[in-house]
Amino acid sequence: MHVAPTVVARLLADGVNANPSASGLPGADFLQRLIDWAAQIGLWGSLAAMLLGAAMFGLSQQAGNYLGASRGKHLVLGGVIGAAITGLAPSIINLVFSASRG
Repeated sequence: MHVAPTVVARLLADGVNANPSASGLPGADFLQRLIDWAAQIGLWGSLAAMLLGAAMFGLSQQAGNYLGASRGKHLVLGGVIGAAITGLAPSIINLVFSASRG
């Protein structure tokens, strides 16, 4: 199918506009609830990683197992980073979206 160049030029000149909104979207409340649950699971996972990592670090260090102590530190750090990402994710998404719109 051949489209006349003037039609394409006119469409490009009009531009495209997108304004994301959940208003009127069927199931929007349920989707928001799923996102909230995913964030809660992320926080629980971060807490579990920090607690297990702290226990592993303390016990391994006392036993002289430096590899285990190092892994424990990595778990604690992973939990901290996971909690930070979980909390910052909505702000990061909104910031990047706003910046890309100009």
